[in-house]
Amino acid sequence: MDMPLFGSKNKTIAIAYLVRGADKDWLLSCERFFDSYRCKTAGINHSLHVIFKGFEKDVDLEKAQTLFNCIPYEPLFLADDSLDIGAYIKWANIVEKDFICVLNTGSEILAPDWVRKLAVNLEMPNVGLVGATASYESLRNYHSAFQAFPNIHIRSTAFMIDRALFCNITKDLRIATKLDAYLFESGPTSLTRQVLARGKNILVVGRNGRGYSPPFWPVSGTFRQGMQKNLLISDNQTRNYLAMTCNEKREFVNSTWGKLASI
Repeated sequence: MDMPLFGSKNKTIAIAYLVRGADKDWLLSCERFFDSYRCKTAGINHSLHVIFKGFEKDVDLEKAQTLFNCIPYEPLFLADDSLDIGAYIKWANIVEKDFICVLNTGSEILAPDWVRKLAVNLEMPNVGLVGATASYESLRNYHSAFQAFPNIHIRSTAFMIDRALFCNITKDLRIATKLDAYLFESGPTSLTRQVLARGKNILVVGRNGRGYSPPFWPVSGTFRQGMQKNLLISDNQTRNYLAMTCNEKREFVNSTWGKLASI
């Protein structure tokens, strides 16, 4: 049964969708997000902001803008010099809303009332961060700075947070390399860990509207679990998982959840 959708009446919400023109399939991704945004009701008032990042050709930028011209949105134009996280930080310091939600280029909305489902869970007592997907995965084999498994973190592909909290956490942060971005997502001073250090809880929100705390992530039906039937917002990694063979899925399930989830 879906969770009743109450609350969030007094909070202003801004959604940022980042479309990166340097990505090979940016147009396909942009069209997929646009179609899902139009088809899936948000369930609550919000403002849509589109971050146009890294467009080298004017014709491509015009094509991307034209796609969104039939709906209300606010554009932000950025160079391709700070990765996705850097773009979110710049945008968050400009927009004047209570809650912010950021979605990467590969995002696709899968269920109605998606904004409200995120916001309702973020408004629950002592919750500081919610996301559509999360993981226990560790990148320690990539770099020794990362925590050992299980390394709990909300993935940075689609999350919602109080804007003031996000700006405070990232006020001195500089994102210059892929390692910087990975550390922001799942390093020892990641967004997740800084929210937890402030005594706040973190939740994954399913398409059923329920919020799941870290012990229940491996059985939430969201990221890299079965057919991901409870996934609220998909991305390139969730789509890649569905296209894998059973043996490939087992490998990724194990690296993400250990023995706590199955395909």
